[in-house]
Amino acid sequence: MQDLIEDYVSNLNKLRDVFHNELTATAEELSKAMALYALRSEAALASFMEKVSARSVEFEASAAARLNQFRGLPANGGLPDVADEPLAHTQTNADLVRIAAVAERAVADGLHVENDEDRKPQPGRLIALVKSEPAA
Repeated sequence: MQDLIEDYVSNLNKLRDVFHNELTATAEELSKAMALYALRSEAALASFMEKVSARSVEFEASAAARLNQFRGLPANGGLPDVADEPLAHTQTNADLVRIAAVAERAVADGLHVENDEDRKPQPGRLIALVKSEPAA
């Protein structure tokens, strides 16, 4: 009977060792699979982010083209960079002299130019007050 119990305990120990070895092997396989999954998911996320970035650039260009069309500009062109080229027209002293001469001629031709005297109330002018009847 003693031998039978010893064989039984020995078989249980062997079974426990086999089960432990299988469990360790399964854990190692699962760990490798999780590492592979993490690697693939990182690659998929990087690919997705690259595609999103490319789409973002496309949407930004499309929005800029639509805004240009709304402004009446060509869809494929933008506003010129004012820092790269001089302003189209700046007023020079000659332009200012010409503007002053045109203004002087306008005054000389009899156009009425408002001054401080025009804003003063005229003496002797009466202001009529209108009274309304109270509502019944």
